[in-house]
Amino acid sequence: MRPVSFWRILRSAMLCAAMEHHIIQQVGEHEEEEEDGMRAEAAFEGVHSHNTFRYKHKKRSKVWEEYKPVFLNGKVQFAECLYCRSRMSCKDSNGTSHLWRHQKICPAKEDAAFRRLKDSYFPCVLVNQSEPVTPSDPVNQIISETLDDINSVIPNRFKSKVWREFSPIYVEGKLQAADCVHCRKRLSANKFGGRSHLSRHLLTCQARRGYSNQKGTLYPSSAPNLKSTGQDELSPALANGKVQIAEHSSKLFRSSISADTSPIVRPIQVVPAHQPLPSQDFPSLKKQRTSLTTTTSEMRKVDQGTAYQELARMIVSHGYPLSIVEHEEMRRFVKNLNPMVHADAVSHNDMEGHCCALFQKEKAKLMDQLTLSSRRVSLSASIWTPDGAEPTVNYLCLTAHFIDNNWKVHRMIIKFGMFRSSPTDVERMIHYKEACVPESECGAYNVVWDAIRDWNLDHKLLSLTSVGEVRNDVSSSKLKETLVEKKCLPIRGKLYNVACVDDVLNTIVSKVQQNIIHLVGDMVTQFFVAHTSSLLNQQQLMEVISQMSLKCPQEDAKWWHKLYFRLEVFFHFNKSFPSEEAASPEDVIVAESICKILRTFYRVIEVISTSSSPTANMYFNEIWKVRTVLQEEASSEHAEITVMVTEMQETFNEYWQNSYLWLCIPVILDPRFKFSFIEFRLKRAFGLQSASYLSDIRETLQELFNEYCSSVDQPNGCVPKSEAFDIDYSDSFEDWDQHLNEQASRQKSMELDNYLEDGLVPRKDDFDILNWWMCHTTKYPMLAAIVQDILVMPASAVQSAAAFTSSGPVIPKHHSMLNVKTIEALVCTRDWMR
Repeated sequence: MRPVSFWRILRSAMLCAAMEHHIIQQVGEHEEEEEDGMRAEAAFEGVHSHNTFRYKHKKRSKVWEEYKPVFLNGKVQFAECLYCRSRMSCKDSNGTSHLWRHQKICPAKEDAAFRRLKDSYFPCVLVNQSEPVTPSDPVNQIISETLDDINSVIPNRFKSKVWREFSPIYVEGKLQAADCVHCRKRLSANKFGGRSHLSRHLLTCQARRGYSNQKGTLYPSSAPNLKSTGQDELSPALANGKVQIAEHSSKLFRSSISADTSPIVRPIQVVPAHQPLPSQDFPSLKKQRTSLTTTTSEMRKVDQGTAYQELARMIVSHGYPLSIVEHEEMRRFVKNLNPMVHADAVSHNDMEGHCCALFQKEKAKLMDQLTLSSRRVSLSASIWTPDGAEPTVNYLCLTAHFIDNNWKVHRMIIKFGMFRSSPTDVERMIHYKEACVPESECGAYNVVWDAIRDWNLDHKLLSLTSVGEVRNDVSSSKLKETLVEKKCLPIRGKLYNVACVDDVLNTIVSKVQQNIIHLVGDMVTQFFVAHTSSLLNQQQLMEVISQMSLKCPQEDAKWWHKLYFRLEVFFHFNKSFPSEEAASPEDVIVAESICKILRTFYRVIEVISTSSSPTANMYFNEIWKVRTVLQEEASSEHAEITVMVTEMQETFNEYWQNSYLWLCIPVILDPRFKFSFIEFRLKRAFGLQSASYLSDIRETLQELFNEYCSSVDQPNGCVPKSEAFDIDYSDSFEDWDQHLNEQASRQKSMELDNYLEDGLVPRKDDFDILNWWMCHTTKYPMLAAIVQDILVMPASAVQSAAAFTSSGPVIPKHHSMLNVKTIEALVCTRDWMR
């Protein structure tokens, strides 16, 4: 009996062990893991054998989600806590109430929950879930470096929609507060306080209201969406000044049951929030990658037309060569930014077409703006040359100046054409693929007249300010005769042909260039040779230059501009470091006279050719400074200075005779000076000869005023008198209408006299003449219309940057290789976009 009993007991024990091993193997994939972190994970995921256990033993209590059953003789005898590993008796007759009581006081449950919380909210999904995680796995590296600073939320508590706009704040693992993602205000939010106060805050949150006004605004969600176990939602929010990343509570990795435990490193895949996790319930990894690629392609779809327009704007604005789109470096750069952009598809010729299309688009806008303006336009013409030695072609650049109905000054280039081209320029035909323009199509006449017709300026033109090369051209006189014959110019074109001031001053200085170099050239050269020979002298020289409020001229500056700068340095250096060896007293006096003249010329050009577009009432005073300094130096005791200045005065007087009308009329329209100021200046300067000047100025102003009045009295839509009174009325008001018209004409004729008789406006530094006339338009309507046309007349055809250069405005070398129409598109569009 004893042997039989022994084998029976042994067989029974083996059978129980086998059954227990089979049940424990189905409990979970992490059953054999001994680390605390993996134990905590098994606790939150739920042991997979629970379902089997509940099915066989009818133990449906949820408490078994946090316990592991321990079998003995095929029956559950103990329950082992998954957190603290404590074993408690658990027979069928004991119930589970003691297990619930233990969970409430278990010391390891809270720590395990917090560790599991951080792991489940890491925003990466391990695709190779069937492989073990090793210490060299990238997931371990990322988790160990990143998750220590992340405070997240417990998913089961955040089903309310209010958590989409609040970030939960934890203290010691428990929810204590909530931060509004809009205004960052912190409100209490424990598990007993409810969420209604959070909803009330959202109704009054000013920051949230500002965001909601923007179309398509999406509020960030700080709580995960738990409706689907296969959805991965990334919802960044701010909590305690840190980015808080929420992710669906899914497994990061699984241990392999395979016997091969060698470490295998697998790549990880970062899945966006809108993409499902790779699992049995979703498509395969290959299909998922295809879906991800398709979604990314849709998000990064580029409008090629818009991209080329913006590229054309960049090239035009910065003057880049059109061939930049064909540079290999540029194409690689664009390809790296967005692989969807076909950088190889656009060529030099394509970009040329895009720039010309942009030119036509912007031109249409400006033509509408110019058409809406009822005021006259003044033009300025300058000569541009290609960048390089001995250019064989010159271009004429035409700029329009006008004041709009809001009394704002506008300046824009409207035409860029061929001024002169060599008929034997075969190289241009070969390299630039452009036929030589015949002489009959070149010149100022063709360029200006084409611009007038193109922009509909035939009855809106007032004046043309041009450099000497354009003004003295034969075709310019022909153009004026044509405009006067067609009655396009007011007062028979007396204000039409205006000489460019900076061009006139350059001409005056150039005529005495040899005299100036003979008087001060050697002295200046010796000074700079002596003070650049040693390091100490160079430091002293640079110290003096840094204290001067004068810009250093560029390398291509005009010769007299460089000489003037060096003379200023010479006098400032002698003032800071006096020395008797610098120069003789006589040479210093001569240098002071020349420096004074050049200083006046420099400052006048700087004021008149500034880019801020000064009004015409400023020109008279600047030109008068030139006349004054020449008159003062003409009485010098040094004979050579007197001879030189006398020659300069002859050129200046010639300019004055041709320009005093357009210089004086804008000053009369300045309420601070009026006619009395002109009368004062001319009488002191010319004595008895001033009477003829004053009479001519007064007659021209009156004629201009009468012409503007007559244009208003006879509108284009008036009905002829013979047609208006075909019917014989017994009680006609013809005589009464004639009386009213005569009375209105007398009142208009008195407007100019009333303006001149009114008192002068006090002179102030911040006086705005355009604003003054805008405010007095009702009182002086005819004069206000004249002012809008007269004050915008330019005195310079180029800006100060090009006025001081020896070559004037130039075209970049890479642009000069294009045809004229493309150059016009680039130059005009760049000017309009500034």
